[in-house]
Amino acid sequence: MKAFAKAATIATVATASFIASAQAESPFHTGVWQLNETNGPQGLVVSDWLIFEYGLPKHWLYRRAGTNDENQFDFFTRTLGDSGYTPVEIRVYRTGKNSMKYTIAEKGEKPIEVTAVRLSIANSANSCLSVEKKGKRFFGNWVGTSSSTLAQLNVGRNKMTIDGKVHNISTEEVRVGRLGIIKRGKPIAFLTDAGGDYAVLQWFKPGVTIEQMRDKETEVLDFKSEEVVRNPSGSCDRQIAFRLNAMK
Repeated sequence: MKAFAKAATIATVATASFIASAQAESPFHTGVWQLNETNGPQGLVVSDWLIFEYGLPKHWLYRRAGTNDENQFDFFTRTLGDSGYTPVEIRVYRTGKNSMKYTIAEKGEKPIEVTAVRLSIANSANSCLSVEKKGKRFFGNWVGTSSSTLAQLNVGRNKMTIDGKVHNISTEEVRVGRLGIIKRGKPIAFLTDAGGDYAVLQWFKPGVTIEQMRDKETEVLDFKSEEVVRNPSGSCDRQIAFRLNAMK
């Protein structure tokens, strides 16, 4: 809990859901935030589906069914690369148009709650951290990060090239912000929009079916690996850093 709480509250000092399906507008939590901690302000960067840590997407958010109303949103979490839920839950409670209470709770531990104010503009057009209306951005060049083993990735509708090796594939958008990748009739990976300049290439373990790949209700939680890649021409890191510099 303490390690994750610390990671969450210093989420993107270095730079700068999984919700069942993205909404027409970004969820309330999406954006750049200032957490008002006892030892001073800390930055928190959250896309529609992920909490960032040290400039990269790190912790998946899965909305907890039956716990959401107009102002309260509860999430299970999963750390990138883990095979199941992390024993840490997060609650976002809206206290105003651009303010919230942010609670991190580990099972068996006392919850930690802080207030937060938004540094970004809520639901702004083409918001960096939103995954809405960005399906075309899957196709093209990506570069590896410290959270990947690959250096170069190019994704086309029928070909995927990884570090110079070409794979014949087919692709389909299985939900807003998520591309299914199929090779020789078998699903091999998701390419999931992580918000910001990033995506996650989620390699399936053997046995995942087309039906499981297309299922919008049941999440795949156990992957062979998850690799974070970056759009080399992206400008979101700079925009996020500008927002974080506004903390006071």
